Amino acid sequence: MTTPVLARCTCGGFRFKSAREPIVQLTCHCLQCRQVSKAPSTNFAFFKLAGSEVEGKTVVHSFTADSGTKTARETCATCGEMLMDRTEAFPKIIGVVADRIQLPYEFQARCHVWVESKCADVTIPEGVKAFARNMQ
Repeated sequence: MTTPVLARCTCGGFRFKSAREPIVQLTCHCLQCRQVSKAPSTNFAFFKLAGSEVEGKTVVHSFTADSGTKTARETCATCGEMLMDRTEAFPKIIGVVADRIQLPYEFQARCHVWVESKCADVTIPEGVKAFARNMQ
């Protein structure tokens, strides 16, 4: 993967840049991700905040996750696309929706989380770790 890693929403109102590659990439099947993204799951690439830049107005959707952790999903204030995940349990990292990251980036899920809540018609790829809830 080449750095920097760049992401943006469709309208261009949000931009993300990281001087570092993601520290983990995963697919989340939790109900909150599905509700905000309007998709059966969401692919995230998580980056250290140090060395990352975020620009643009977002709308914050705060909630207490099933894990009991205060979490926020952020969408673009203009086009409404889901962009980021921030969790109080991991204050020094930021999750970016992988679909928003520009080429030559290629998403490679290390694992799937919250598979106990996945849609019935979703199949976890063979050989990829799957966690009923979070990665713990």
